[in-house]
Amino acid sequence: MNKIINYFKALLAVAFVTITFTACSEDELGPNGLKLGIKTFFPTKVVTNQPITINGTGLDGVLEIEFPGGAKVTDFEIVGEDMIRVDAPAGIPEEGGHIIIRSSNDEVKSPVSLTLGHTEVSGFSKQPGEKATGGELITVYGTDLEFINAVELLDADGVPQMIDHKDFYRKGTSNLIFRVPKKNIFKGTFVGLLHTYDGQEIELPELEYEPSAGGGHYEIVKTSIWKNDGTGGVVDWGNENYRFGLDGHDGNNECDATFSQEVWDKLKSGKFYVLLSGDNPQIRVTTGWWSVNLTTDDIQPGNELLADNGDGTWTLTVDLTVNPDLIALLDEQHLLFTGGGYTPLKLYFK
Repeated sequence: MNKIINYFKALLAVAFVTITFTACSEDELGPNGLKLGIKTFFPTKVVTNQPITINGTGLDGVLEIEFPGGAKVTDFEIVGEDMIRVDAPAGIPEEGGHIIIRSSNDEVKSPVSLTLGHTEVSGFSKQPGEKATGGELITVYGTDLEFINAVELLDADGVPQMIDHKDFYRKGTSNLIFRVPKKNIFKGTFVGLLHTYDGQEIELPELEYEPSAGGGHYEIVKTSIWKNDGTGGVVDWGNENYRFGLDGHDGNNECDATFSQEVWDKLKSGKFYVLLSGDNPQIRVTTGWWSVNLTTDDIQPGNELLADNGDGTWTLTVDLTVNPDLIALLDEQHLLFTGGGYTPLKLYFK
């Protein structure tokens, strides 16, 4: 009798394995053998024409993206099996909803909802009739200001010129700051414009602009030393990390990038910055051997080292000199960024 029962159990086990295998059969996998899935997307609040990055798995097999409200998009950029770039279409309802991605034989819904934004300006640091001198900072106040993507002013010849959002001094949800061009600005009174992704044109106060007469104000210059070429995915603890090391040093051949001795010494001796994306990053800066961490606790939103840029990106300030034990190991063990829920986009000095 026991033999019959054991035989019956074995048959059930085989049946269970067969069902499990069938549930993940090859025809549900993407071209690279990975199951379709969405891990995250950013930003999670958008307007029409807002660029969105979707991170997940099996994304190289996606044929269609459906947005809340039923708008279906087939024109998007597949960066790799783990990343898609797409512009938000018109027609997303105010209440928002989930994103759905589809391949030839599968569909997946995003784990979080997409919401719709709308830029409204409530005031400015300059009032009509005031003077704005070249090099001066002007602040805009309001809500959902992260969707402003350009400021339009007149150049020295009276021709419209655009200041791109990437060149804003600061960009956030409730205020943004841009700098008046120091010399290349029309001398006279005119009304500038704010432009948004969804086509709004919002007037600036009518100001009296004048080029700077002197040699200067302080300029912040960002010197990039590494950029993510789109092949690097979302950091997910041991599954996806970013490593950086010293050129020619043994053991650094697995790094995402290596640097000259001059740059490496500068990394170890002062502050550098990491531009990253992600909804809720959890960052651990450590050695490639996971032997010493930069900070006792992982760095998360609310930590003074992590600044929210208001556009779906964050800026991490790294000062390795606060932990001499870490610096002592870096040449041999290199530098590792791990944690979860973020993608490094750029390393740079100021």
